[in-house]
Amino acid sequence: MRYNYPTIYNKNVAFLNSRPRIKRAVILFNRYIPYFFGLAYALLWLYGMFEESFGAIDFLKISCAPAFTLLLVSVLRLAIERERPYSEKGAKITPLKEKENGGASFPSRHLACAAVISMAFLPYLPAVGALLLLGTIGLGYTRFSLGWHYPSDLFVGFALGFIVGAVPLFF
Repeated sequence: MRYNYPTIYNKNVAFLNSRPRIKRAVILFNRYIPYFFGLAYALLWLYGMFEESFGAIDFLKISCAPAFTLLLVSVLRLAIERERPYSEKGAKITPLKEKENGGASFPSRHLACAAVISMAFLPYLPAVGALLLLGTIGLGYTRFSLGWHYPSDLFVGFALGFIVGAVPLFF
Protein backbone atom coordinates (compact mmCIF):
# COMPACT_ATOMS: atom_id res chain seq x y z
CA MET A 1 0.00 0.00 0.00
CA ARG A 2 1.41 3.37 -0.99
CA TYR A 3 1.47 6.22 1.50
CA ASN A 4 -0.68 9.10 0.26
CA TYR A 5 -0.28 12.17 2.47
CA PRO A 6 -3.17 14.26 1.05
CA THR A 7 -5.64 11.38 1.46
CA ILE A 8 -4.61 10.65 5.05
CA TYR A 9 -4.55 14.33 5.91
CA ASN A 10 -7.98 15.01 4.39
CA LYS A 11 -9.51 12.04 6.25
CA ASN A 12 -8.12 13.42 9.49
CA VAL A 13 -9.47 16.90 8.72
CA ALA A 14 -12.90 15.43 7.89
CA PHE A 15 -12.86 13.64 11.25
CA LEU A 16 -11.99 16.88 13.08
CA ASN A 17 -14.47 19.00 11.13
CA SER A 18 -17.25 16.59 12.08
CA ARG A 19 -16.31 17.00 15.77
CA PRO A 20 -16.02 20.75 16.46
CA ARG A 21 -15.06 20.36 20.12
CA ILE A 22 -12.17 18.04 19.32
CA LYS A 23 -11.10 20.37 16.50
CA ARG A 24 -11.12 23.32 18.89
CA ALA A 25 -9.14 21.31 21.46
CA VAL A 26 -6.50 20.41 18.84
CA ILE A 27 -6.13 24.07 17.84
CA LEU A 28 -5.90 25.24 21.46
CA PHE A 29 -3.46 22.47 22.40
CA ASN A 30 -1.21 23.45 19.51
CA ARG A 31 -1.41 27.11 20.52
CA TYR A 32 -0.56 26.71 24.19
CA ILE A 33 1.53 23.55 24.61
CA PRO A 34 4.78 25.20 23.39
CA TYR A 35 4.45 27.74 26.23
CA PHE A 36 3.92 24.86 28.64
CA PHE A 37 7.18 23.23 27.49
CA GLY A 38 9.03 26.54 27.92
CA LEU A 39 7.60 26.94 31.40
CA ALA A 40 8.46 23.35 32.28
CA TYR A 41 12.04 23.90 31.14
CA ALA A 42 12.31 27.06 33.26
CA LEU A 43 10.92 25.13 36.23
CA LEU A 44 13.56 22.43 35.72
CA TRP A 45 16.20 25.13 36.05
CA LEU A 46 14.48 26.42 39.18
CA TYR A 47 14.32 22.89 40.57
CA GLY A 48 18.05 22.55 39.93
CA MET A 49 18.80 25.72 41.84
CA PHE A 50 17.09 24.43 44.97
CA GLU A 51 18.02 20.74 44.74
CA GLU A 52 21.23 20.16 46.71
CA SER A 53 22.35 17.22 44.60
CA PHE A 54 22.05 19.25 41.38
CA GLY A 55 25.57 20.26 40.38
CA ALA A 56 27.32 22.18 37.63
CA ILE A 57 27.45 19.06 35.45
CA ASP A 58 23.68 18.72 35.74
CA PHE A 59 23.16 22.31 34.61
CA LEU A 60 25.53 21.63 31.72
CA LYS A 61 23.49 18.57 30.74
CA ILE A 62 20.16 20.37 30.78
CA SER A 63 21.66 23.29 28.84
CA CYS A 64 23.79 21.72 26.13
CA ALA A 65 21.36 19.13 24.76
CA PRO A 66 18.53 21.62 24.12
CA ALA A 67 20.92 24.23 22.71
CA PHE A 68 22.56 21.69 20.41
CA THR A 69 19.16 20.38 19.28
CA LEU A 70 17.94 23.86 18.40
CA LEU A 71 21.13 24.58 16.48
CA LEU A 72 21.06 21.22 14.66
CA VAL A 73 17.42 21.57 13.62
CA SER A 74 17.93 25.16 12.48
CA VAL A 75 20.92 24.19 10.33
CA LEU A 76 19.03 21.25 8.82
CA ARG A 77 16.03 23.46 8.00
CA LEU A 78 18.28 25.97 6.25
CA ALA A 79 20.11 23.24 4.33
CA ILE A 80 17.04 21.26 3.26
CA GLU A 81 14.41 24.02 2.88
CA ARG A 82 11.47 21.66 2.58
CA GLU A 83 8.21 23.43 1.82
CA ARG A 84 5.25 23.05 4.14
CA PRO A 85 2.42 20.75 2.99
CA TYR A 86 0.02 23.62 2.33
CA SER A 87 2.48 25.59 0.19
CA GLU A 88 2.39 25.86 -3.57
CA LYS A 89 5.19 23.29 -3.93
CA GLY A 90 3.93 21.07 -1.10
CA ALA A 91 1.16 18.49 -1.06
CA LYS A 92 -1.41 21.11 -2.07
CA ILE A 93 -3.69 20.62 0.90
CA THR A 94 -5.83 23.19 2.66
CA PRO A 95 -4.58 23.58 6.24
CA LEU A 96 -7.08 23.16 9.04
CA LYS A 97 -5.86 26.51 10.36
CA GLU A 98 -3.79 29.07 8.51
CA LYS A 99 -0.22 29.38 9.74
CA GLU A 100 0.86 32.92 10.55
CA ASN A 101 4.33 32.51 9.11
CA GLY A 102 5.80 30.12 6.57
CA GLY A 103 9.30 28.82 6.38
CA ALA A 104 10.84 25.40 6.13
CA SER A 105 9.17 22.45 7.75
CA PHE A 106 11.85 19.72 7.92
CA PRO A 107 12.53 18.75 10.64
CA SER A 108 9.93 20.02 13.07
CA ARG A 109 11.59 22.46 15.46
CA HIS A 110 8.65 22.31 17.88
CA LEU A 111 8.83 18.53 18.19
CA ALA A 112 12.63 18.43 18.46
CA CYS A 113 12.60 21.00 21.27
CA ALA A 114 9.69 19.36 23.07
CA ALA A 115 11.40 15.95 22.91
CA VAL A 116 14.76 17.21 24.17
CA ILE A 117 13.11 19.12 27.03
CA SER A 118 11.19 15.96 27.96
CA MET A 119 14.42 13.98 27.96
CA ALA A 120 16.12 16.58 30.17
CA PHE A 121 13.58 15.80 32.90
CA LEU A 122 14.05 12.03 32.93
CA PRO A 123 17.10 11.79 35.23
CA TYR A 124 15.67 14.25 37.75
CA LEU A 125 11.87 13.99 37.60
CA PRO A 126 11.09 10.84 35.57
CA ALA A 127 7.30 11.04 35.91
CA VAL A 128 7.29 14.62 34.62
CA GLY A 129 9.59 13.61 31.76
CA ALA A 130 7.25 10.77 30.80
CA LEU A 131 4.23 13.10 30.85
CA LEU A 132 6.11 15.61 28.73
CA LEU A 133 6.95 12.88 26.21
CA LEU A 134 3.23 12.16 25.93
CA GLY A 135 2.66 15.88 25.42
CA THR A 136 5.29 15.81 22.69
CA ILE A 137 3.38 13.09 20.87
CA GLY A 138 0.19 15.14 21.24
CA LEU A 139 2.00 18.17 19.83
CA GLY A 140 3.08 16.07 16.85
CA TYR A 141 -0.50 15.10 16.18
CA THR A 142 -1.67 18.72 16.29
CA ARG A 143 1.08 19.88 13.92
CA PHE A 144 0.06 17.15 11.46
CA SER A 145 -3.67 17.86 11.93
CA LEU A 146 -3.23 21.54 11.18
CA GLY A 147 -1.44 20.70 7.94
CA TRP A 148 1.76 22.40 8.96
CA HIS A 149 4.06 19.37 8.78
CA TYR A 150 4.48 16.12 6.92
CA PRO A 151 4.73 13.05 9.17
CA SER A 152 8.43 12.71 8.24
CA ASP A 153 9.06 16.27 9.52
CA LEU A 154 7.55 15.27 12.84
CA PHE A 155 9.25 11.89 13.09
CA VAL A 156 12.71 13.28 12.37
CA GLY A 157 12.19 16.25 14.70
CA PHE A 158 11.10 13.92 17.50
CA ALA A 159 13.96 11.49 16.82
CA LEU A 160 16.59 14.25 16.85
CA GLY A 161 15.30 15.69 20.12
CA PHE A 162 14.98 12.25 21.69
CA ILE A 163 18.45 11.06 20.63
CA VAL A 164 20.29 14.27 21.51
CA GLY A 165 18.36 14.39 24.79
CA ALA A 166 19.31 10.78 25.57
CA VAL A 167 23.06 11.36 25.21
CA PRO A 168 23.47 13.13 28.60
CA LEU A 169 21.72 10.19 30.29
CA PHE A 170 24.84 8.09 29.68
CA PHE A 171 27.37 10.56 31.13
